[in-house]
Amino acid sequence: MNKFLSSVVLGIAIAAIAYAGYLLGNIAYDYIQPSVSNATVRALVGDKNNDSFWQVIGISKSTDDGNQTPESIAAGQTRIIDFKTLQANNPEIVAWIYIPNSRINYPIAQAKDNSYYLHHDFYRRVSSSGCIFLDKDVKPDFTDHDSPVYGHHMRNKSMFGSLDYFRQAAFRDTHQIAFIYLPGKTLKYQFVQGQLITGKDLPPSNFDFNTMTMVTCEYDHPGDHYMVREKLLDSRAPGESNPNDPGASTSSKAK
Repeated sequence: MNKFLSSVVLGIAIAAIAYAGYLLGNIAYDYIQPSVSNATVRALVGDKNNDSFWQVIGISKSTDDGNQTPESIAAGQTRIIDFKTLQANNPEIVAWIYIPNSRINYPIAQAKDNSYYLHHDFYRRVSSSGCIFLDKDVKPDFTDHDSPVYGHHMRNKSMFGSLDYFRQAAFRDTHQIAFIYLPGKTLKYQFVQGQLITGKDLPPSNFDFNTMTMVTCEYDHPGDHYMVREKLLDSRAPGESNPNDPGASTSSKAK
């Protein structure tokens, strides 16, 4: 009898370990597969800046990229995105979002249904990480008074998971600038507001200037969201430097 019970207990233990391994495998896949997908998308535009292995699996949740500098902002200003290649792979790509010295560096899609890119990636494959997307009801050129952009809050801080950091004053103060790249222009934004939202309704932008608002779910309470709203500072041709940027080269300022 004791031998039989021992066999049963051993069988249950093996089954539990196998099931735990299955769950961990699924969780790992949910993070590793999107990371590989994001790396291939960035490669399409010649960007080799990808998350580290420790960031992918969630052990390291830091940005690992330090604070914004005049040089990193100037480099962001003159960056050129190859939309021809991106749109050949997905014609619903309308923009690219980039916050220098952060992990936010993704293409932006826009579909007729806001739920689509919650569950599909850049390649329109089913994905738990989805794809960063622009609200279906605004213009793809970001000329509305406010242009909401949505992304999942992944626990490894990928996608819009790192918006969490904007809840810290030290991070906000050193990551003021964001860029939206469009096929015909580069938009430069500056942080103006961070707010925890109860429920799903995005509060209207009451500023007297155009804004872009990044939105993600939050884990404080079920159904909560967090938004980061940014003020439009400048619009320039792709690759054109801003002579007023402290990090702009002397030759750029002379043009």
